[in-house]
Amino acid sequence: MPRLIAIEGHESQRRKLEELLDELSKKGYALTGKFEAASVGGGWPEVIAASRNRGLFDDKRMTIVEGAEQLGAFPPALNGYLDGGGADDVVVAVFGGDTKKIFAKDSLEKIAFIRPDPSVSPWGRRDWLIGLARARGAKLESTAAALLAESLESQEELRAELDKLALYADGGIVTVDIVRNLSFDEGGNALLRFLDGVCQARRGDVLNALRHLQSEPSPLPLLTALYNRLRPALHIACSSPRTEARTLAAIGATREYALRMARSAFDRFGRESVKRFMLSLIRLSYLEKTSAGEGWIGFETALWRLMDSEREEN
Repeated sequence: MPRLIAIEGHESQRRKLEELLDELSKKGYALTGKFEAASVGGGWPEVIAASRNRGLFDDKRMTIVEGAEQLGAFPPALNGYLDGGGADDVVVAVFGGDTKKIFAKDSLEKIAFIRPDPSVSPWGRRDWLIGLARARGAKLESTAAALLAESLESQEELRAELDKLALYADGGIVTVDIVRNLSFDEGGNALLRFLDGVCQARRGDVLNALRHLQSEPSPLPLLTALYNRLRPALHIACSSPRTEARTLAAIGATREYALRMARSAFDRFGRESVKRFMLSLIRLSYLEKTSAGEGWIGFETALWRLMDSEREEN
């Protein structure tokens, strides 16, 4: 009798399948068949019957059924044909969604389920990444984890990035610089270097990133990204130390890395320069959406005035 393993559809479905096949292979199971459920005319009875047709020299084998939801509801009458333990035959049924409508309650104890990983909240991703890195024998800098967590939404993408970064670090610490250099394509890398360069008054980084970013016909996307990055700095500039935390919470400025960069900009350029620059970005944004836009020249003029204010106010 075969053992039935059901993998529910979710973001990590492919990874879960690969991990399961690797685990079964190490236990001596050989993959002997992989097919689409749509090609199975006899439904679940045919799948179970096919898994029981063993050759004279077969040992342990596993069969994969993709799109298993197309087989319909699992007949409880087949429960007696399933092995709930270490059977020599394994059927891995891969579903495109959950299996609530597939298996009746009295079938559940005979089936092994591989379900979605728990979702991680945005504010918990940094610690989740650090823990994941530790479990894999890697060291992930807290600031690097925060940057990764705020740059990628998908937990599977975060896992993949962590694997790549850990391999590159080769036992060393995965730093924020390694993340900047390896976790973004050329455009994303240039944007990140530009935003961080402005916040930290790194003129060389800003200038080099601009050479790439100016391939866009309008500065509006970059202007908007910079405004969003500096928005917490504007609210810090308009708040007193007593009301600052409440003000930042009210606008949702809770992301650790972005908030650290905004504070850096405030410390380097000062209260009045931040206010003036943010007002100029609002003005430029409005003009870019009309026929009176000043283009890259207007944006660069406002930007370099801000960069020069570091010397004036600090």
